Amino acid sequence: MPAWQHVLDWRAAHDADRVALSDDRGRELGYAELADAVEREAARLAAAGVAPGDVVPLLAHNRVEWAVTLFGLLRAGALPAPVNWRLAAPEVAVLLDVMKPRHVVADKAGSQLMGDVDGFGGVVLPLALDTPAGSTAPVRPHERMLTSAPCALLHTSGTTGRPKLVPVTHEMLTSAATFMSLEVPEAVPGARHLSALPLFHVAGLVNLGYALFTGGHLHLLDGFVASRFVDELSARRVQLTQLVPTLVDAVTAEVASRATPPDLSALVEVVYGASAIRPEVLERAVTTLGCRFRQAYASTETGPLPISSLAPADHDVSRGRLATAGRPSLGWEIRLGEHDEVQVRGAAPFPGYWNDPDATRQVLTADGFYRTGDIGAIDDEGYLTLVDRLKDMIVSGGENVYPAEVEAVLAAHPAVREVAVIGVPHPRWGETVHAVVVPDDGEGGFAPEPFLAWARERLAHFKTPTGITVAAHLPRNATGKVLKGPLREPFWAGHARRVS
Repeated sequence: MPAWQHVLDWRAAHDADRVALSDDRGRELGYAELADAVEREAARLAAAGVAPGDVVPLLAHNRVEWAVTLFGLLRAGALPAPVNWRLAAPEVAVLLDVMKPRHVVADKAGSQLMGDVDGFGGVVLPLALDTPAGSTAPVRPHERMLTSAPCALLHTSGTTGRPKLVPVTHEMLTSAATFMSLEVPEAVPGARHLSALPLFHVAGLVNLGYALFTGGHLHLLDGFVASRFVDELSARRVQLTQLVPTLVDAVTAEVASRATPPDLSALVEVVYGASAIRPEVLERAVTTLGCRFRQAYASTETGPLPISSLAPADHDVSRGRLATAGRPSLGWEIRLGEHDEVQVRGAAPFPGYWNDPDATRQVLTADGFYRTGDIGAIDDEGYLTLVDRLKDMIVSGGENVYPAEVEAVLAAHPAVREVAVIGVPHPRWGETVHAVVVPDDGEGGFAPEPFLAWARERLAHFKTPTGITVAAHLPRNATGKVLKGPLREPFWAGHARRVS
């Protein structure tokens, strides 16, 4: 399989004048222009001191220049590490301590965030908005790129509160693009794609790769607003897009609310994933949007290629498959391990956490299967249904939140004796973060609002509790472990808790 820079070079040679990328800031680049911009960006970065082998965090919102910088770093021989710009400064500080970078590339908002990050002694380079042609000499990579080498480092919070880095290899990204190309015949040169998913997410990254690999035109939105998204679907006659379930619901509601229905006749397929979707939400979306739907079950660790996929034909309500996560995608083996844990092994395997062999050993079996932490069932036709989580993880609007990480921050508040963080149902986000707090001086004197304001300064918005329960004590088992089941029960009565 080709490395990603070779894919870009090939497209530039064969589809030079075809539009590759555009964004809501008015930037637009054809394939030849994109390849040229990447060359110049690589030279700029090298001149600024970025060296082959460097890990370089990329802290920026969706825009054409984000992609130029990603490929420019690869062209310079460095390893781009996209960072979630929603993180709070203390969280970024911990992440950078794991990465040990000498440089960070950031847009204006990212640079402002870096100004609040303690302990970073490196250089913050601005995201290049426009490097004039011919201003710098092209630079070539220091060695031929291997497809088994990483082309990006994504980060995920660890259950211990320490973030882990997940390498995405060239072959992982190419496998995902190849699979989608085989499944979606409309993904051809010139096909129109739209994405509001953040590029630092594996879903956003694969959307970028999928479009460029197939010669499509990807229009990037910096954030999601339902009305604007629907307007873009209609005005640009978008054919292919990806959403998380909460956004599927929001787009459906927006379309249904309009007195004059938008023209979505060009829309061919919506791919969704990252969290659970209620069957009734999906049924309403299929009816309202009138296009194909495809579910992708994946994780950051397993990379861009979905572990399993629920094909469009299985979205026929009469088939009764909407509650499943579909069947294994091309190249994946799925088995159920102890406690019916879903374990997977692929042709483009999870290479292990970056510089973290201990964490890697905890999630890889001796024969190379990745332990997802999801509990599942597989029926006679090979359909996978996810029924619970072994990992104590909250999925809020497609964002993974690890309670241990949030608890570590909240426990530092001087008024807190103990705290337990749980996921509770939310009509829009699926789940949201809720904290059960045992105050240090008794229940009566604890003030939830100042506590939440304190938390917002130290946690990303999606990790900050949206509710507080003040308790006299936390339930525990005989060994002293906090029992979260009893804490969740009052909130989840009548709700199905499932991951997909």
